[in-house]
Amino acid sequence: MLSQLNQRADLLAPAQTADGAGGFTESWNAFATVWCALAPASGNDAFGPDALESSVRAKIRIRRRGDVAAGQRAAIGTRLFAIHAVLDAGPADPLIVLDCEEIP
Repeated sequence: MLSQLNQRADLLAPAQTADGAGGFTESWNAFATVWCALAPASGNDAFGPDALESSVRAKIRIRRRGDVAAGQRAAIGTRLFAIHAVLDAGPADPLIVLDCEEIP
């Protein structure tokens, strides 16, 4: 199962820095580079007020880690994914699954 982890992903966490005017600027900092397996989960098209909006959901499998959480991001090559949930089957499973949506 671990041999299926055939792509590299950077895990990104949000960071806020003061902008000097009382506000903050959000940036994303890589905190880990891991091997992963990327699998498409679903796609959806919805009509917005002036345009067609599409979304692509994916499952990203990585080795078990304790520092991954919803609200973070994963970058695989040029593709960027928002992590919506971390699915953990328990300590007997060496992998966790990240339920993600691709950011266009």
